[in-house]
Amino acid sequence: MRLPIDTSRLQFLVVAAAEPLRKFEADKPRESRAPRTDTNGEVLWGVQLVALGDGEAEVIKVSIVGDPGVAQGEMVRVEGMTAQPWKMEDRTGMSFRAAAIHSAKLRPAGGEKAAA
Repeated sequence: MRLPIDTSRLQFLVVAAAEPLRKFEADKPRESRAPRTDTNGEVLWGVQLVALGDGEAEVIKVSIVGDPGVAQGEMVRVEGMTAQPWKMEDRTGMSFRAAAIHSAKLRPAGGEKAAA
């Protein structure tokens, strides 16, 4: 079950460039593994973010369909974030997914240049 996360009170900082996620294939080096895809066959990308809120910070890796086009050190908005707990043998964790990751920079409405 995917659990929705309200990101409205959080800030996010990109700490590593986005990269395509790869399937686990024990007999192959990481760079030659097949890309991971969603149920529609679209390639999943991973973005490492620092989630900042309530005086705490946590580094998380968020999966998203396609390259979000954000750079290391950039503040971003995360939309449609969900968390999903997982368990493999004796290991457990939480995976994160987002519908969109956008730069937090303010842009003029309609893509027009701001008046000087």
